[in-house]
Amino acid sequence: MAERRDEVKWLHRKSSVRSSEGMLDSMLALELFEAVRYRPRCDTSFMTKPATNAEVYAGLRAEMIALADSLSCAEADLKVPQSPDWSISDVVAHVVGIVDDILSDNLAAIGTNEWTAVHVSTRADKTLNEICDEWSLAAPRFDALGDANPVWPMRAGADLITHYHDVNQALGRQGNRDTAAVRMGLERYGPFFCERARNAGLPVVRVDAGEQVWKSGDGEPVAVVTGSPFDLLRAFSGRRSVAQILAMNWIGDAEPYVSVVSPYGLPDEDVVE
Repeated sequence: MAERRDEVKWLHRKSSVRSSEGMLDSMLALELFEAVRYRPRCDTSFMTKPATNAEVYAGLRAEMIALADSLSCAEADLKVPQSPDWSISDVVAHVVGIVDDILSDNLAAIGTNEWTAVHVSTRADKTLNEICDEWSLAAPRFDALGDANPVWPMRAGADLITHYHDVNQALGRQGNRDTAAVRMGLERYGPFFCERARNAGLPVVRVDAGEQVWKSGDGEPVAVVTGSPFDLLRAFSGRRSVAQILAMNWIGDAEPYVSVVSPYGLPDEDVVE
């Protein structure tokens, strides 16, 4: 510290013989000197690797559990507009049921209404906190599986980020939208949309979400939809009306693609969130 004080005094003595303009330059030099001198040598934040799918899922799980833990009993029983037969507790039961079924390899009926209904019915007697406790207990096994096979946290995470925003909508809140979890969810739903367009025999369409781009086939697209990862994710997961989808940023004719935008159908009313 004595050495640092001596260096600072030296800089001030040098600056004292300068004009007011020179004084400003000296003060700037001092700030730069101090910033460089005391910058941690081990600071490698600029070299940070992108989070893995397992890490992104784990972070979103922690956020969803924290949100659930903060709710009153009345809030936990609120109906979720995008899953009108389910309360918030039921939605959490569903995302926990997905993890349980992946770990137990119960995937023969994956994605069907019957499959998801069991997630809710088997946890109907549990409180929201108890459902979250089950989720936490399964976390180490699921995270290990995700490290070995990144497809599973991506698939489960796409469903989770969709319901995370559904729950926030039910609560009249706005969840974080520019996140790795949103982008990971779009990694599932973007190609899935392109697959449906291709299987329907539609001309090539391109999805453009900045760094995330997909096409439904080879050659030049006849239609392009551009948007933020959040808006595209919500559209492709059935959280936008026909009118909202047509109002998105399209080049070319959007109409042929509306029927395949979502695998779940589309809401009759605009979704405001």
